[in-house]
Amino acid sequence: MASGNWSFDDDLGHHVEVANRPTRVLAYAQAAQTLARLGVPVVGYFGSQHHADAGAQPAMAGLDVPSVGSGDAVDHDLIATLQPDLLVGVSYAGEVYGVSETVAAKLADIAPILLIRIAGDPALETVIGRFHELAEALGTTPDAPDDETELTSAIARLNEQPAVQVTALSGGTPTDAYVANPAYWPSLRLLAEAGVPFTPTTAKGGWEVVKWTDLPTSHPADILLYDQRPNSLGDEQLATIPAWSEHPAVRAGNVLPWNPEPPLTFEAAAAFINTLTTDHP
Repeated sequence: MASGNWSFDDDLGHHVEVANRPTRVLAYAQAAQTLARLGVPVVGYFGSQHHADAGAQPAMAGLDVPSVGSGDAVDHDLIATLQPDLLVGVSYAGEVYGVSETVAAKLADIAPILLIRIAGDPALETVIGRFHELAEALGTTPDAPDDETELTSAIARLNEQPAVQVTALSGGTPTDAYVANPAYWPSLRLLAEAGVPFTPTTAKGGWEVVKWTDLPTSHPADILLYDQRPNSLGDEQLATIPAWSEHPAVRAGNVLPWNPEPPLTFEAAAAFINTLTTDHP
């Protein structure tokens, strides 16, 4: 590497090297939230096709920067005006998640792309650590340190609670629920490794498709973690599904919010775990 150049190796084996350390980062919404919390100067963010299909890119907490659109409806002219010198995306299976290959190629023409793998093999702590490494490589310092102590304490409190069975799911369609595979999602795997029992799934990837009518008997959990993203069915839609109200966790009022795409920081992970130890069995 020539003296003064900046480089970083991403999770897909891509070696990015540029003449100067990037200072204007455009990122996928989840990555943008994460990097902003770690002090990185994010200039904008883009969402996934899920956001586009839901009708709009929702505002991201902690991001006071423009959204450049979602999925294949990203605004390339707006991106050009933001003059990003680095794009940071996330990957589930080797892809630039959230956009098509065509859009990803257009983005790569604007600035180099780094990808952080966030599902499957990496543990949540590993994923968080990779974002820390990137933030440090970009020469930034967060206003408040994001260390593992708070997460360790949250796990310790969780271990002191009586074990309760959990199911995480997304409201897929009026006929089908999507039950999450805890081995796939780092935040859920963290809970499972801490001893939280999940109802079994048959999913090899992220989701098992289950008929709503079967959910109360196939996944009779004490607590439901319910996907809060805009592509997941909302309260009004759930109210029209009789099997939803028949689920034991719903009857008991034990439906807790779950974000499958949270900011990937120790602080956010601790806050998620704390939802299971506050005012619930």
